[in-house]
Amino acid sequence: MKELNETYAMFFNKKYELTGHVFQGRYGAELIEDRSHLLDTSRYIHLNPVSADLVMYPLEYQWSSYRYYVTPSVCPFVHTSTLLEQFNHSKSQYRDYVESKITPVVEL
Repeated sequence: MKELNETYAMFFNKKYELTGHVFQGRYGAELIEDRSHLLDTSRYIHLNPVSADLVMYPLEYQWSSYRYYVTPSVCPFVHTSTLLEQFNHSKSQYRDYVESKITPVVEL
């Protein structure tokens, strides 16, 4: 991660004629030890664009892997089986699980 961050920082700073740190703080990783933590983490990741007010629903965010978990779309770089096993390989159940945390917007 250190080499990746340094290389990207040099590229970014050169491209935008900047100096200094692009990333602050040390990279952190957390071990996922149980099913509950796995599910919470996946939902958190897939709902990040919604939480950041970039989109209303996670499927609308084009840079997310979410579409491969909830639609028939397939990507050779995204392996959905471990997570979908938790939902008996049901994409619709996983979608319900993730989107159950979305608070509907009420128009006034």
